[in-house]
Amino acid sequence: MSLRLAFYGESLAELLEILERLARAGVKTQLCLAPPTSLPADLEAIGLLCTHPAALLPLRATIHHVLTTPEALGTALEGSADSLGTSAIPVVFGAPEQGRYVAFRGLHTQLYPEALWAIARQETDLAVTLHQETQRFSLYDINCLYLDAGREAVRTRMREIQADPDPSVVFFDSLSVAHTALIGEFLWERKPPLVAGSIAVESALLAAWKTARLLPEPVTLSKPERVEQLFVVSGAPPEQLAPQLTWARTQGFFCHTFREAARAQKVITGALSVGHSVALYAGSSIPMETELAQTLSTVLSTQKVKRLVIYGERLCQSLVAPLAFDALEWVAPLLPGAPLCRLVGGPFAGTELVLCATPPEQADFLASVRTGTQG
Repeated sequence: MSLRLAFYGESLAELLEILERLARAGVKTQLCLAPPTSLPADLEAIGLLCTHPAALLPLRATIHHVLTTPEALGTALEGSADSLGTSAIPVVFGAPEQGRYVAFRGLHTQLYPEALWAIARQETDLAVTLHQETQRFSLYDINCLYLDAGREAVRTRMREIQADPDPSVVFFDSLSVAHTALIGEFLWERKPPLVAGSIAVESALLAAWKTARLLPEPVTLSKPERVEQLFVVSGAPPEQLAPQLTWARTQGFFCHTFREAARAQKVITGALSVGHSVALYAGSSIPMETELAQTLSTVLSTQKVKRLVIYGERLCQSLVAPLAFDALEWVAPLLPGAPLCRLVGGPFAGTELVLCATPPEQADFLASVRTGTQG
């Protein structure tokens, strides 16, 4: 198996963004919403929506604990370190190409001309955040001065840190694309059992893989076809979906409030069979994810629908059992954290879908889904 990276976390949007970032670079990647039972032999990266890395441990790849923010960093690292037994955990949050910088462990959304300004005006000190949650780890950093001095300075500093027998956390600064590349080179060279941080981890690794010529050149991306029929299923609060429902009705969608499964299956099947696009949505905030997911599966067993849209984080997580799929593959970009994907495995393999924890604010978002292009 050519697996290079495993990543996991609780944020579906962040995991989907990582799936897209890796796939667009030509890295064969799948995202699982439940622990995988088998993996393709040529898979290079795998993601898992979960809170604990236990299911990923047998893969023997570097595991990235995906964190959208530094909050709860201590709790996250304690749990992961217990499983992986690692002594020096790299933490990477700086992604200069996305406007997120780390200088002397301070997290910023603006790059200041001088490092001293960064220290004086830092927005979040990663070390302080961690220390407030746990005193278990020794805290170290590889700051921008080491990174500017080059790879040998970084290696020397890392050897000093690894001489500490106690569990430790190593914070990496990042103020430039050059820093990102050097961090990626370090991660790829050392292949630590665990690394924590944002999508900045993948940015660094991709830079290293590009330098090592481990990415295809050029990357061939497929272009999705336009579809006329969509099947939208929403477990999100009705008020969040209201703008899209208003737009959908003007476009001839059949919109149905879910109250009872048998009734919903009958009317939705009828609407789809005559070519209508359909929106099935929860009419209240009462949880009904299981019923919606089962209704979706029952309808799909008789009606061939090429492209689905699923709203609501709990509903997205409830899809695995009724649809019996193995994983998701990236197809095309739509919005950050909400790409067009494809089901892998199971009876509905090849079906395209968009998963969103919260419906996007754009009233005409479904127009982009229909064409398979960025809105």
